[in-house]
Amino acid sequence: MTRSYLMCVLLFVAVSCVAAPAQQQTPAAPTPAPQAATAGSDLVVLRVNGEPITENQVVVQVGLLARQKQLPSNSQEDRNVTLFKGAVDNIVIETLLHKEAIRLNLAPDQAKVEEQWQTILKQFPSQEEFQKALAAQGYTDAKLRKEMEESSKIEQVLDQAVKGTPLATDADVQKFYDDNSPKFMRKEQVHAAHILLLVDKNSTPEQKAAIKKKLEEIRSEIDSKKITFSDAAAKYSQDSGSAKQGGDLGYFTRGQMVPPFEEAAFAAEPGSLSQVVETQYGFHLINVIDKKPAGKAPFEEVKGDIKRLLDQTSLRKVTQQYVNDLKTKAMIENFMTPEEFIRRHMAGR
Repeated sequence: MTRSYLMCVLLFVAVSCVAAPAQQQTPAAPTPAPQAATAGSDLVVLRVNGEPITENQVVVQVGLLARQKQLPSNSQEDRNVTLFKGAVDNIVIETLLHKEAIRLNLAPDQAKVEEQWQTILKQFPSQEEFQKALAAQGYTDAKLRKEMEESSKIEQVLDQAVKGTPLATDADVQKFYDDNSPKFMRKEQVHAAHILLLVDKNSTPEQKAAIKKKLEEIRSEIDSKKITFSDAAAKYSQDSGSAKQGGDLGYFTRGQMVPPFEEAAFAAEPGSLSQVVETQYGFHLINVIDKKPAGKAPFEEVKGDIKRLLDQTSLRKVTQQYVNDLKTKAMIENFMTPEEFIRRHMAGR
């Protein structure tokens, strides 16, 4: 839970610098990220308790925020100011937390670092792809691991800061549920998995017919119990985003999937297979796993989420107060205004 909040307080976490190859999501459309600032210099932009922060460091942080942060929808100038101020604030917080880790003489939790390392590696199809991603971000194994170790120490600082924070009781959870009924009203949902065989837009009718026939044969294999749906999805599906999960797409409501797919999924009964469905992506075989009717979600179903929300809210307040106290006590000297940084790096963007 603390680690999750750390990601909110400090968007610059080592593991976020290395992105795995994008996976195809059938209903999704990509949203372009804002452009990042151009390269900086060793010019000192600010000092935090005497420690210099260079223009290069701010530029890197601006780039990270541009990819991760939901920015205001008003003018580009306002967005650029938000990026600069957010970058500087993140660097100040990170610097102060690092100093606290040193003061407390904390060592990285190597077991957690190794666990995170393995989690990152699993996102890549090969060691070679991982090394390519590292190189593209200007990283080496040693540099990434070092930053992960520093992040581990920051997590421990925050763990100590929130230690003893009162968490939500059963009564708190029940009251939140009773007092916030509109929050728990939901639309009809379907939990489905699918097998997708892609069709190129330039395919001939004969090629399309052959792909459809292949999927019908896969359906027959599943019907005759020669293979499970999950195994068939892992073996045959060309949706790289879901194949490894047995084609599982989770729960979705109307409007989240392309119309032919949605119609077939909502029309089928739980535990049944659809007929082969054609969309602009190709041919799908849909396994409907479960359905949830429209209405208020049952308390038992959402109480875990409510408790997590209430606990995270409490931890967030304590953490924010702790960070604010560190900033209040710190000597922070700024040598560059947002306007000057924008002129130097983001003019016309």
